[in-house]
Amino acid sequence: MTLIKQFVQAMVNQDSVALSKCFSSTAIFVDYCPKDAGQPQLHAYGPEGIDMFFRNRFLFKKFQITDPLIISDTQAYYYAVYNGYHIRAVATIQDFSEDGEIQRLVVRPA
Repeated sequence: MTLIKQFVQAMVNQDSVALSKCFSSTAIFVDYCPKDAGQPQLHAYGPEGIDMFFRNRFLFKKFQITDPLIISDTQAYYYAVYNGYHIRAVATIQDFSEDGEIQRLVVRPA
C-alpha cells in the first residue's frame, strides 16, 4: 500500500497512531485549510506531534475527512471537516525520507 493510501486510510479511520507511523522522525505536516474555517493553520512536527494533535481532534470530534480520492502516489483529494466546516482539500506528499516515510506533507484548499 502506498504512503498516500496509508495516510488517507488512517485519516478516514481516525487512527492517530497509524497516521503518525506514516511520517519520519523529522517530518513536517502543514495544513492551510483551517484558515478558511476561521481557525489557525496547522503545523505539526514529527510522528509524536502529529499523533498528539490528531488524537485530540479525533477524540473530541473536531476533525474528520470524507469522500477521499487518491489521484496519484503522492496526492489525494478529500473533504476536510473542521468543527463542522467542510472544505475540499488536496493533500500532497512533497518529500520522502531516506527510509521511505513521509518527510513533508502539505494540505491546501482544492
